[in-house]
Amino acid sequence: MVTVHYRRWCPPQSPLRIEFPPELLHDVRLEGAQRQRRLPLRWIPRLNRVVTQSSGLLFGVRREAEVRVLTLRAAEGLEPVGTFVCRARGEVFLTDDDLANFEKHQAALALVVAGGQAGFFVREPDGSVQAIRSHEEFRVADAAPRPAPARIDPATELPSPAPPREWWRVRVPWKRIGACAVLLLVPAGAFAYFRPLLPHMPIALSIREEAGQLLIGWNASALSDVSRLEIQDGSERTILMLPPNASSTTYGRQGDDVEVRLSTDSRIGGAHWEAARFVTKAPRPATASSTLRERIRKLTIEVEELRRSLAYGQARTRELGVKLAAATREP
Repeated sequence: MVTVHYRRWCPPQSPLRIEFPPELLHDVRLEGAQRQRRLPLRWIPRLNRVVTQSSGLLFGVRREAEVRVLTLRAAEGLEPVGTFVCRARGEVFLTDDDLANFEKHQAALALVVAGGQAGFFVREPDGSVQAIRSHEEFRVADAAPRPAPARIDPATELPSPAPPREWWRVRVPWKRIGACAVLLLVPAGAFAYFRPLLPHMPIALSIREEAGQLLIGWNASALSDVSRLEIQDGSERTILMLPPNASSTTYGRQGDDVEVRLSTDSRIGGAHWEAARFVTKAPRPATASSTLRERIRKLTIEVEELRRSLAYGQARTRELGVKLAAATREP
């Protein structure tokens, strides 16, 4: 029994549903950090700085309109499903070279990570690719709140510090100090106005089994007024609208593969979501209904055998009657 955490990218305009583990984004950023500069970024004049990027292939599995991206490394049982591009900064889009690499490998998708933003690009039903903008961008910090141990140099993502100045030449910014003092006088109620600018709190969706039922939990502080929980259990789909203060619910599973997705609307538009899957290969104990169905199946087979035997006996009786009549007929 194992619980598999993953993220799902499935905007309404996309013909593909893409699943990926949170660690994939950190692996892409680590791959981009491998290219070391000859000089530190702060030593390079601003006019001579260029935004470097790294690219490569993504490996996973594909099933019809669903693609699961698992790793950046080739492995047994995995096939190349797309390409990735990682930039230290900039916008989320595909350049001409990125698009040429995408077409070269006949990829189904492309992942672009630019600074703290990311997005997928997919092939449309007519074969074209919308390279200017992703159907849905998302923050790397939201999709992967627990970064893997990394050796990313912070200087590659932050501007270089200004050169130190002598203390006697420093001019005191009285206007800025006055503006800060005014902001400190703003009442605490104004916090609700600035709240949309704060980063999303992680949903921290979790699933575990207790007494034959699934206990689904999450961070109640991450929910908004409009939140819903989708449970896909085989062919059955259940949707629950969650109150803002709810933190858990129970579900009696029917199958061995249960998929859960929790989405909540953000205050600045869009959706904040997280998904998890509960998978078990252990055989479930037979219930009364399953035992009864098995008994009915065996009785049905037995009835069919008796019918065939009866039909054979009737045919044999008619055949012997014909032979007896022919033997007793006078010459």
